Amino acid sequence: MNLTIVYGTQSGNARNLAHVIGESLEAHGFCAPVLDMGEVDPEEILSMKHVVIVTSTYGDGEPPDNASEWMSFLKFAEELNLNQLHYAVIGLGDPYYPHFCQCGKDFDHYLSKWGAHAMLNRLDCDLYYEEQYPEWVNELIEVLKNDLQE
Repeated sequence: MNLTIVYGTQSGNARNLAHVIGESLEAHGFCAPVLDMGEVDPEEILSMKHVVIVTSTYGDGEPPDNASEWMSFLKFAEELNLNQLHYAVIGLGDPYYPHFCQCGKDFDHYLSKWGAHAMLNRLDCDLYYEEQYPEWVNELIEVLKNDLQE
């Protein structure tokens, strides 16, 4: 299975969570490389089959620096076909900001707009994400197991 985890982070929280998710997936038999979005050409998404995006939101609802190229690619494309792609998004943010988890919401929106299929609902996490993500990851594992059986 072509499964990749990419992260967009400003302070390191999304990177840390991406690696924890990768370890959880690997513990269940999945090969899930964890990559910095800033080091992956956004056009590579055109050949991906399964992607998990873990991203924080920076400033006034903006993507972190290392995720801005991916966001621009998806946002300003004139036409993309991502029908082959199955995705999941976790957004991290501070609920005291007006654009809470906006980057995660935007990735979810643009991926869906271009035909990608959400494997499960986006998870928007606050500062206590350690308490929020485990159930979501367990759901993701079940979805991926079912995909392998088909």
